[in-house]
Amino acid sequence: MLESKDSSQRVAARLLEFFSARTAWFRGLWEVGTVLSLRELLEAVEAVPEGVLSDKAVEWLANELSRTLGPDEGIAPQSRSLLQRLLGSPLRPRSGELPAVHRLTEEIDASYLARWAGQLARGIPVKPERVARAVASHLLDAGFSPDFLHRWLTYRLIHSTQTYRLSELLEDAHVLARTRPSCFQVLLTVHNALGLQGPPPREWCDAPTVSKWFLANGFDAAHVRQSGGWLLTVHARDAFAAAERAAETVEKLFARLLIGTGHPMRHGEHAYVEGIEQPLPLRRHRRVEVRSLERQDQLFASGPPSRVDAAFELLGQLDAPAVVAVAAGWAAIEALLVAPEDGQKSPAGDRLASLVACSFPRAELTLLASLQIRGSVSPPREQLLRCASNHERASVMGEAILQAQPLTWAEPVWSHRAAVARMEGVLKDPRKKLKDVEGYAVRAFRRLYRQRNLVLHGGRTNAVALRASLRTAAPLIGAGIDRIAHAWFRRGVQPLELAVKARHRLDLLEPKEPLAVLDLLV
Repeated sequence: MLESKDSSQRVAARLLEFFSARTAWFRGLWEVGTVLSLRELLEAVEAVPEGVLSDKAVEWLANELSRTLGPDEGIAPQSRSLLQRLLGSPLRPRSGELPAVHRLTEEIDASYLARWAGQLARGIPVKPERVARAVASHLLDAGFSPDFLHRWLTYRLIHSTQTYRLSELLEDAHVLARTRPSCFQVLLTVHNALGLQGPPPREWCDAPTVSKWFLANGFDAAHVRQSGGWLLTVHARDAFAAAERAAETVEKLFARLLIGTGHPMRHGEHAYVEGIEQPLPLRRHRRVEVRSLERQDQLFASGPPSRVDAAFELLGQLDAPAVVAVAAGWAAIEALLVAPEDGQKSPAGDRLASLVACSFPRAELTLLASLQIRGSVSPPREQLLRCASNHERASVMGEAILQAQPLTWAEPVWSHRAAVARMEGVLKDPRKKLKDVEGYAVRAFRRLYRQRNLVLHGGRTNAVALRASLRTAAPLIGAGIDRIAHAWFRRGVQPLELAVKARHRLDLLEPKEPLAVLDLLV
């Protein structure tokens, strides 16, 4: 269990949200950590001479990274100053600055969470949201799966008899982050036999061999339909990550098999990991959702195809392997938000970021209102029950937060309290706070664009931030395109028109009209 201190409880609640597969996009983790950002920068610098990325793209990335280093307590002050100085100079391949940035990156990685733990142990005041984002992004970037991290944290918060201070919890996280990847044996079954004329590869197992492996490793194979399988040795941080890596490897083999022989192959829905009692489901984390399709009764609508319909087809590939997903995700954005005057620029992602920022307040207030209705008696509950629409409920919830009315919550209490604190900040200074949200989305979408260029123009299918770009950008893409779909199907508003409206209304927000944040896209 964790100490009862409010700030510690809030950090823990946010970490659980960041690691949960059920967390809504507006409560998710939209950024990557400092160490991965530095490694991404080093990779980007090397891609410039090949024409894959531009000097301006690298300069923008370096400037953004330098700016975010300021409040990062995971970096020693002298290292931070030196790093910011290096990032302010032109970075070129084979320049003197690049080895220094690389060395500092490795030094920061070695002590990042330990430094955060030390700052907390010394009682230095820090923002709970900032701590949670720094810790979660560092662990996820290190290669741990969200499922594993959620279980790891849940054990310490609920099942352990030890009472942790937050600094001690972060010390444990530091030890976890510094462990080396383990070796896992993973079996993925397939629905059809390999069908090759020559000898099969050594990783291939026929159906009887798969059955024997199941028996030897304690799995019940009675209800598993299989015609063989791939038995792979994978190095990964945890069993869930190993299953994911194995699935990615098998899908690459499937692609080669299809183009080489015309023989399609499909793996089963579970991975079987040696030493893990239960099969692990594959692809349980959906990357993107556009619920307006169902709400507007457009799931199976027929008619002349539009740009919005084309974007949906592309979005469907966001659950595909990473190299396909980044290309399709960016193509979906461009299909909707590229203007004729853009030329060689790519502001489509920035336009979508404005839509995401405008969507944030109403989405969070709607959820808070729903949770308040399901709770026990509270001042706004009776009023919420009389509301006829989500807009009314969000407005009542916003007023309750502004007036600091007592609110009651079911579990998890601290997650909802953290959300209320964030919304209080938005309502008191809407322009600044929503600009911050927009900034997160801009960075996520520009990272996706860089990864798309590395894949399509540089053939880099193992870029360091490839998976992280999807983790951060895909839910935001879904949120933004959901608003585009809603406006298009309900009022016939063109995507670019909606994006321009979002941009202007963000600029015109005033603290004296806090609930105007509910009507930014109307």
